[in-house]
Amino acid sequence: MKASTAVTTRHPFDYLYDLPLFSVNEDVPVEEALERAADLMMYVEALSAADAFRDKSLGSAIVQTLSEMAKALVKSTQQGEGEATA
Repeated sequence: MKASTAVTTRHPFDYLYDLPLFSVNEDVPVEEALERAADLMMYVEALSAADAFRDKSLGSAIVQTLSEMAKALVKSTQQGEGEATA
């Protein structure tokens, strides 16, 4: 019997008014999702350290968006922990 692999749950993020524009898809292996979140945070760190943007508001928006994506990935791996599934 094959051991079950932990997977993500659907997790919407980046809302416009009350509607989510994006979401993490369900059924992605948690290990893969966390690796991608770590990659995104590495990009955030590199962009922040490089002072790469003349337009600081653009740089801030990019860093914020990448951070929100990483946060959504992590949250999608944690939703439902300790809850009974129907």
